[in-house]
Order: sequence, then C-alpha cells, then structure tokens
Amino acid sequence: MLLVSFHGGSGGQNNVFAYDQGQLKTQTALNPKNPGDLSELRALVSANGYLYAANGKKSESNVLCFKRQAGPEDYQFDYVDKFVVASFSKDGEFENSIAHPYSLAFGGGSYCYISNQDTNVVARANVSTDGARGSIGAGSQSAYLTQLCSPNCTYLDGTFAGSQQGDLPNVKVQATDVPSLDGGLGVSIKDGKVQNSVRDVAVWSGTLFVCDEPDSLIRLYSLSGGTYLGQAGPGLTTKPTHLSVQNGGLYVSAGAALLWSALSTSPASLNFKQILSIPGGVQAQSIGGITFDNAGNVYVAYQDGTGSVGSGAIYQYSVQQTNPQTQPVFSNGAPYAAALPDTPEFLLFLQT
Repeated sequence: MLLVSFHGGSGGQNNVFAYDQGQLKTQTALNPKNPGDLSELRALVSANGYLYAANGKKSESNVLCFKRQAGPEDYQFDYVDKFVVASFSKDGEFENSIAHPYSLAFGGGSYCYISNQDTNVVARANVSTDGARGSIGAGSQSAYLTQLCSPNCTYLDGTFAGSQQGDLPNVKVQATDVPSLDGGLGVSIKDGKVQNSVRDVAVWSGTLFVCDEPDSLIRLYSLSGGTYLGQAGPGLTTKPTHLSVQNGGLYVSAGAALLWSALSTSPASLNFKQILSIPGGVQAQSIGGITFDNAGNVYVAYQDGTGSVGSGAIYQYSVQQTNPQTQPVFSNGAPYAAALPDTPEFLLFLQT
C-alpha cells in the first residue's frame, strides 16, 4: 500500500490517498475525529503500531495518531488521539514549539522529533507508553541549547534544535537566537510571515538529520543532549526539503534533484551525489517525498508548484545497489500515479 499526502488547504486534497499495485483504493484513508480536522497534511510515519500524520494547517498545528483497521486489504486508518498539539494565546499566537508541523521522526528511546515551519525549530516530545500521545515539556529539551546562553536564554517549550531568529511573526515567545555556527536553523520572512524554514527530519545511529532549507544545508545533532555536530559535506548545492534513510544511505530531495550519500554521523563524511532528476515529459519543478517497498522498488513524488491540479506525478523505479557504500542506481522508471488532483507531498509504503 502506498499512502500519499497532498499540499491541501483551501481547494486542495486534505486527506490521504491509498494506492495498491498502482490502483487508487481510496481518497480518504484517514478517518479523523471531525471531518474538518485535516488540512495541509505533510509527513506520514509508521511507528509503534500506529500511523502518525503531521497536520500542518496553522489553526490546527498538531500531529495526529491513527490505527489501521484490521485486514490485509483494508485501506482505512481510524483516529486514536492527538499526539502533540500547538498552544495558542488568546490573540491566536503560537506559545510552544509546535506550529505548522512538517515532519517527524522517532528515535533515541521514547522520543519523537518534530520539525515546525512557523517556529522554525525541531521539537522533542516524550512518547507515552502506548505510543499514542507525546508531551513536549517546558523550555529547552536540549542540554546543549541550555548551556549556550545559561542562565539568560529563553526557548519555546519543547525546543531541541533552535532558530537563528527567535523573534518570529505570530509567535508569542521571543526565543533566544541560536547562531548558525551553533546549529541555529535558517529562516526567511516575507510580508510579515515565515516564508522558508526547517523541513524534513530523519534519525539514524543516535543522530538527528535536519533539512535547513533557507541555508541549503543538512544539519546534524546528537540525540544525546542535542549537541550540534555540524553541517553536511560537499555535493548539496540547493535547498533540501525531504529525507529518507534506506540501506545505509541518506536520500535528499533538493529542488529538481534527488541526492544520495552513504550515511555517516560525521558531517564531513557525507558526500552527496545526484542520482535522479525529473524525467522528460513530466510537468514538475521539484522532487518531493520518496519511499521504498520490500521488493527493491522506490516511489518518487514529482511536484509542480503548490496546489497545482492535474500536474506532477508519482513514479516507481527499481533500485540496484551492490552494498550500502555503493551509489544506488534507479532504473525502469514508470508512472505509478499521474494526473494528480493536488501537489503530492510525502509518500509512505506499508506492507499489505
């Protein structure tokens, strides 16, 4: 089963499509508590026996937890709980780190790491025993951040990786600025709104990998204490948005290119090489999410702008790779889903 989230919002697709063997099975895979709860869905993550969905609409700003219905061919996921939520002031400003969530990754014991575009931070949540709920705690969740400016620093509740600019539009708390050299995430503001900020996150071998889109970097942080390890090595020349860890490699969607590097927890050892570009004949401007199945195939989302109707596509490729240190080769590319009703964002393959 291939699950697809879309850009959504007004006039867009605000639920998840489920495909199987290239056939669309449902346009409403998620069954929320209330029909209007879903909007601007982003990352889809399978963990702890649940499906987690980043619900990006600013007035919602939460991560929702769902449970797949029984049956190998059942393409429905029922609402369980709100995993993490934003806190709003009486004026509608964000009060904690959760704001316009984009992605999430589990790792480091009972923790989840959530990227948030409007606060431009990565939050760390403590995961409940049953996995259905998370709590972000008070202030910094990173000993490293706290030590940078102790005792006079201020961080949004739950912050694990901070922003270069702590004073952001529609955020009530003015957080301490974190310099780039100390791991602060880049952000750009336009017309009084956050325009570009943190994107995807991934966890591997005790390390958090973060897409810093404005600075065109992959930043690395230790899960133990949040220590900033540095930025990724050569080969990353444009803005990264999506990550995937697979068979010893880190895949990065960056503009119209898909990049790959053998994984390492040493930033200088990451050496990105382009392995895929947008196929001829596909109306698209960028590459979005990717996911792998258990049969040696990869699925790639091609995006044409934001909310474009009938453009962009999802392609399926075969993957050949001699060993985890060898650059993978994609072949036999073919459309898996085309004429999409909205811009595809994230893909997730689940075994049926």
